[in-house]
Amino acid sequence: MKTIIRIFYLWPAIWLVMSCSQERSVGLKVLQLNVWVNASRVEGGEQGLVDVVDRTDADVVLLCELYTGEGETPLAQKVIDALAKRGKTYFGDGRNLPVGILSKYALDDVSAFLPAPDCYRPVVKAHLTVNGRTVAVYSTHLDHRNYASYLSRGYSSATWTKMEAPVTDPDSILVANRIAWRDETIRGFIRDARSETAGGNIVIMGGDFNEPSHLDWQADTKDIRDHRGAVVPWDVSLMLAQAGYRDAWRSLFPDAARHPGFTWPAGNEAARLKDLFVTPDADERDRIDFIYYYPQPGVALESIYIVGPAASVDHGKIVPEKTDEAFLQTLAVWPSDHKGNLATFRIAPQPVAAKPCTESKPTFAFLTDVHLNRANDRDRYRGFTQALERAKRAGVEFLVFGGDLVDINMGSQLSRKETDSMYTAFKQAAEQTGLPFFPAIGNHDRYFDEAEDCPDGDEVFKSHFGGRSYYTFERHGVRFFVLNSVQRTGASDLCIGEEQLAWLKRELVHVSLATPIIVVQHVPAYSLYYPVAEAKFSPADVVCNFRDELTLFREHNLKLVLQGHQHLYEELLLQDVHYITGGAVCGNWWNGSFHGTEEGVLLVHADSTGNFSWRYVDYGWLPE
Repeated sequence: MKTIIRIFYLWPAIWLVMSCSQERSVGLKVLQLNVWVNASRVEGGEQGLVDVVDRTDADVVLLCELYTGEGETPLAQKVIDALAKRGKTYFGDGRNLPVGILSKYALDDVSAFLPAPDCYRPVVKAHLTVNGRTVAVYSTHLDHRNYASYLSRGYSSATWTKMEAPVTDPDSILVANRIAWRDETIRGFIRDARSETAGGNIVIMGGDFNEPSHLDWQADTKDIRDHRGAVVPWDVSLMLAQAGYRDAWRSLFPDAARHPGFTWPAGNEAARLKDLFVTPDADERDRIDFIYYYPQPGVALESIYIVGPAASVDHGKIVPEKTDEAFLQTLAVWPSDHKGNLATFRIAPQPVAAKPCTESKPTFAFLTDVHLNRANDRDRYRGFTQALERAKRAGVEFLVFGGDLVDINMGSQLSRKETDSMYTAFKQAAEQTGLPFFPAIGNHDRYFDEAEDCPDGDEVFKSHFGGRSYYTFERHGVRFFVLNSVQRTGASDLCIGEEQLAWLKRELVHVSLATPIIVVQHVPAYSLYYPVAEAKFSPADVVCNFRDELTLFREHNLKLVLQGHQHLYEELLLQDVHYITGGAVCGNWWNGSFHGTEEGVLLVHADSTGNFSWRYVDYGWLPE
């Protein structure tokens, strides 16, 4: 097939056709560009930057690498002043940070934030009003260290020096990638932008990510560009996709093999060649500069172009692009070692009326603290089957149990045979629903008997439930971790043991940072009821080493922790994680409600987009 490269030279006239308004909508052109150390690395770079902004006639400009020396006029202000002499008015964010925003629209509510305490790269945010709509724009520049896409190319991600052999295992690549602070920055952006989208505001974000997209490292590209067979689910792009954001370039050019959209390294003839690349013996071309937007009524992506030279650097040489895609190439001096993105959005004056919200169908039921016993006093078995019937009637796809399934209470007064019979009764009731079920172990589920070779308390539980007391599974793109929170560590027996923590750490390596995670455990990780409402605290209220546990999830997309033990219903929101203490199937040990919490089950909707909702329902059991 004949290869075509379309090159457009940027003059103001080119935009006369493109800027013609569609009925009731206004075009918004957004330019994103890394200016390469304050546009200082190329002779005439400052003038080149002014020309690029002028000739693209961008409405919003997202810039990074704005490094202003002490006593110097900020580069952004220089660009504004130069454009004013050409009859164009731009406003700046006025923050004088390494990232910045220029806009033809007045900038309101300008702010900057560090997404994490140890993250040194700020994000700048501003509001502008376009066609009566509030648009929140974000400019960012992610951490450049630990550039893990070099690994498959045979170069160190940390030192950028050549290695003895390439690293192509995706898990190893992601482990190296996560040392940087890129995922923390994007998680902070998603968290901040949530209030914008919830209020109906349009959100557009752009910057140099210093990380490729998972959309560019799939099966269709694994054997080209020195990927060497690696298919890598890059964290940042996956996190944004999971949060509902769209990669503007891939939205219009989904074929990564045909339309790579390389932005790094730019084949800039005005720069010193040796300054443009890192891997002279490899093809390091990638798309690491992006514009993202949140799709909603009243905003539509009209077009996007790569801005910059129609050439890149491959194996240490400037080579023309041989792809069927469009480049907007300026006749002026190109100021950067990156190429940029120029996206045009159509902004309607008001969103199309949304359909009324309907309650999401629950995906699974969380049932905790059943406490079946050998005597079946107060007709516990009937109450349990009634709770199961209520969950099944709600249309759930599977069941998750939060521990204290039975009332062994460490087996002090029970034989192994009696213990087995209680577990059998529990399993028969659960199996009769015809639904898959996933149990966690609780403190009342443990059976200790040295004579029966049960020194750890979970041996009988494991013999009935697949030989494991902690495990992981996935449903609907959500990763579940069912933990054993009743192990002994030091003086406490309500802990997550060292061996289990090591297992959890190993398992999390294989989980994308974008994948929503739900943790299920019997003893709560967090709870405030007793310390706050009752003004008392006991070490038995929470798992002893919850800090060690939760630290392992810090960089991951932990959404929910479902917990039991206290027979209370409690909701806590801490650092974007919901901790739900899910009441109790047995209420007050089958004697009615407990501290206002009725006998009940938690119905949970969960999906891979991070859309979670839940409600606790009283399933109707009454004590005789």
